[in-house]
Amino acid sequence: MNRPLTCLLVTISLLISSLSAQGRRGRNSPPPTLEHLDFSDETFASKALDGAAKYGVFLPKDYGAEENADRNYPLVIWLHGMNEDHRRFYTRGGGQMLDDLTGKGEIPKMVFVCANGDRSSFYINGKGPGRAYEDLIREDLLEHIESTYRVSAERSQRAITGVSMGGYGALKIALKNPDAFGAVATHSAAVLPRSVEELERNFPWVQNRRGRGLLTSVFGDPLDEELWKQENLLLLVDGLEDQDLDDLRICLGASDQDRYRFDISNTELHELLEEKGIEHNWTLTEGGGHSWGSGYMQTALPDTLRFLGMGFAGKSSAGGSPEQKAGEGKGKLPN
Repeated sequence: MNRPLTCLLVTISLLISSLSAQGRRGRNSPPPTLEHLDFSDETFASKALDGAAKYGVFLPKDYGAEENADRNYPLVIWLHGMNEDHRRFYTRGGGQMLDDLTGKGEIPKMVFVCANGDRSSFYINGKGPGRAYEDLIREDLLEHIESTYRVSAERSQRAITGVSMGGYGALKIALKNPDAFGAVATHSAAVLPRSVEELERNFPWVQNRRGRGLLTSVFGDPLDEELWKQENLLLLVDGLEDQDLDDLRICLGASDQDRYRFDISNTELHELLEEKGIEHNWTLTEGGGHSWGSGYMQTALPDTLRFLGMGFAGKSSAGGSPEQKAGEGKGKLPN
């Protein structure tokens, strides 16, 4: 084998090894060192699942202190992405960010709950028993949290947020139940086209077996068009008016290098909200990719947490400006 070819093969081998290592980075990371929060894994009985449901919860270190016995905290519910679970936020960097921002006083102390929506539920009420994942979040989990922890009963002190499949679920649940949450924030939300026919044209990844399987596991094979329409975000927004949302604070974000091309559909969603006069914050981040492994979440999450925190403190408008840039409005918040 000649020398140039050998050098080329070695270079390619090193590059593949490097990319592989980058892809694995963080998957087996040690748990974060939390100085201001405590994290615990919990379970509770869920009617929606016909059995036990898991979740993780972050509480302020001084939650149990005597001086805080009568204090009620803002509540945030986090919905994870596909093929993840309730621990993903904690282990991939979210827990550390939440702890750091709390310690710096950039967000108020809160009860932060990471739901477990199974690996591919899309947070919809699926067919068959024990698959009602929308009811799990909107009814069972919320009722359990309210009866277990000292969280505020005020709508303005409740938010729901998530990434990818979880971003889709968070926005869908918030838009369907604006009386339950005062704010919703999404990252790389899995906004799907209005019709099944548009899928392969807009999202090439569904053409391979694995990609299509992500959807058929939820919407059936062949895809159930009625269920698709019923659970479609764009069609849901089509039927909304601003007054329907009772000043729901909305924050949407995506990366222009999303490997699933959800930047395109999120941009369409942003433009639709603008057309309907529904106030919202929108940020299209340059670079970063889709979620945790690409670094996008590490860039976007701190500003999302600040957005929610400022709302809890009553320091931002109902919807914010659609042109508001990430990072605006930072400041110390009362603890």
